[in-house]
Amino acid sequence: MTIKLYDLCAADRDVRFSPYCWIVKFALLHKGLDFEIEPLNFIEKQKYPDPDYGKLPILVDDGEVICDSPVIVAHLEKKYPARPLVATDGERAFANFLTAWLGASVYPSLAPITFVQVHKILDDETKKYFRETREKRFGKTLEEVGSDPAASAQLEKAFGVLGAALGSRQFLGGASANLCDYIAVSPLIWRRIVTPEPACNLPAPVDAWMVRMLDLFDGYARNAKRGRPA
Repeated sequence: MTIKLYDLCAADRDVRFSPYCWIVKFALLHKGLDFEIEPLNFIEKQKYPDPDYGKLPILVDDGEVICDSPVIVAHLEKKYPARPLVATDGERAFANFLTAWLGASVYPSLAPITFVQVHKILDDETKKYFRETREKRFGKTLEEVGSDPAASAQLEKAFGVLGAALGSRQFLGGASANLCDYIAVSPLIWRRIVTPEPACNLPAPVDAWMVRMLDLFDGYARNAKRGRPA
C-alpha cells in the first residue's frame, strides 16, 4: 500500500500551511496510515497528479487519484473503516456544519489578513502569481485586503461560538478528537504556520483545546515547521 499526499508548500518546502491539506493529514494520522508527502507550490501545477484540477490537497492511494479534502476524507473512511473519523450520522452532520460555519464566519475574516503573511514566505516567482491572483479576486492590493481593522473583532466573535461548543469538553468529538476537531483547528494551524502574529485573542476554552490539538499524534502539528519571510 502506497499513500502519497500532495501538500502545498512555501519557499521552504518543509513549511506546509494549507488548512485543507491539514485536514487530510490529521485524517491520515487518525487512521494510523503511513503516508508520504510530496510538497509542491502554487505554480507547480504541471506536477500535480491532476493538473486540470489545479488545487491541493490531492491524494494518490495505490494509484487512485483523489482530489479535494472532503472527497479524500470520504475515501479514507470507506477504504479504511477502522478508527472511524466520525462514528455516527450526528457527528457527520456536525462536521458538515463546521465546514459551512468556517466558510461563513471564519475564513472571510481570517483569509484576507493571512494572505499577506502567506505571500511573505513564498519564493519570488510564486509571490508574483499569488499576488496577481489574489488581487484580481479582491480588486485591491494584498496590503489593502489585509488591513481590515474589524477582522480581529469578527474572528473573536466567531471563535466565541466555538468556545461555547467546546464548553468543558476536551474535544469537539468528546473525550477524543475526531473529524470535527480536525476541520475546526485547520485554519488556526494555517495561521500559526505562516506567521507568529495571532489573528485574534482566542477564548480560554478554544486556547486550551488548541494546545491539546497541537499535542496530538506526538505533537505532529506542534512540530510542523513554521514559515519565515523568504
